[in-house]
Amino acid sequence: MLALKKAVNKTIECLTCTLMAIMVLVAIWQVFTRYVLNSPSTFSEEFLRYSLIWISMLGGAYAFWKKKHLAIEFIVRKLPIKAAVFVHTFIQILLIAFALIVLVLGGSKAVITTMEQSSAALGIPVGFVYLSLPVAGILIIGYSLAGLYESLHEFNSKQKSGDDVKKAAKM
Repeated sequence: MLALKKAVNKTIECLTCTLMAIMVLVAIWQVFTRYVLNSPSTFSEEFLRYSLIWISMLGGAYAFWKKKHLAIEFIVRKLPIKAAVFVHTFIQILLIAFALIVLVLGGSKAVITTMEQSSAALGIPVGFVYLSLPVAGILIIGYSLAGLYESLHEFNSKQKSGDDVKKAAKM
């Protein structure tokens, strides 16, 4: 499982960094064509908009794994260890449900609905833009399940070793 996580993380890192570099070049091209050639590029604005959507969704899923997302941890840290594990598990289940219902199912419906529409400048199906929703949802679900497994496994091993006090201090 660790190898799969590393591979997925590395893929997301490479995709987002490459896409960001391409976006910088396209933005420079857009400025050049607008102000130097006095003939604005027709594809650049739409490409940048759609690329930003993809980077945001992939980056959000990646930040979710790195635990860099918005979280209110100080309340959980004050709870006894068993209550903290329960709250953490409950929150993970809610996040999985949200990602499944809103991102995966809702995003899939949006992809299917818009796949017949073409974007104005690029001529690609608009469904490819909305595809970022179910992809991010699947990543978040996978990351959430992996994090849930790791935290429960860690809790069980700490509980067996009698390190409840140390674990409570870390949470």
